[in-house]
Amino acid sequence: MVLAWVLLWTTSFVLMLLYVGKIAADELVMAAVGSAVTATASRIVLATRIAPLAAQWRGVAQIWRLPKYIATGTWEVVAVLARQIFLRDPAESLFHAVPFAAGGDDDDSAMRRALAIAYTTATPNFVIVGVDREKGLLVYHQIRHSPIPEMTKKLGARP
Repeated sequence: MVLAWVLLWTTSFVLMLLYVGKIAADELVMAAVGSAVTATASRIVLATRIAPLAAQWRGVAQIWRLPKYIATGTWEVVAVLARQIFLRDPAESLFHAVPFAAGGDDDDSAMRRALAIAYTTATPNFVIVGVDREKGLLVYHQIRHSPIPEMTKKLGARP
């Protein structure tokens, strides 16, 4: 148990220092304190299963598609911005809903929903607003209309 806490603390500490990009006394103190809070909270959550999520490796593996969608989404947003600046053509700014196999309260369904939200929102042209489990819909916002990413389809979207 102590070893797990030390590993979590060390990982958090190193990542915080990498994030700030410098080593100074105040940064070291804040990183140490923040890492202690992070490691302690992580141990509590992991030990009590406050947020039980089981990894679905097929869903997690969809991350390999993300770089392509980040690149194409960035291009779409830059193109919309350029049109708005130079041609005074405003962004479409669209809300859509697509059928989504939301599942139930089980860990597998929760993990699949979390992955769909995280992966799809990581692309610049998509922001997931929410999952309507009762109606089986994935609600999202786009600056410019584009097709649903394949990774989102693999995680339950049915356009």
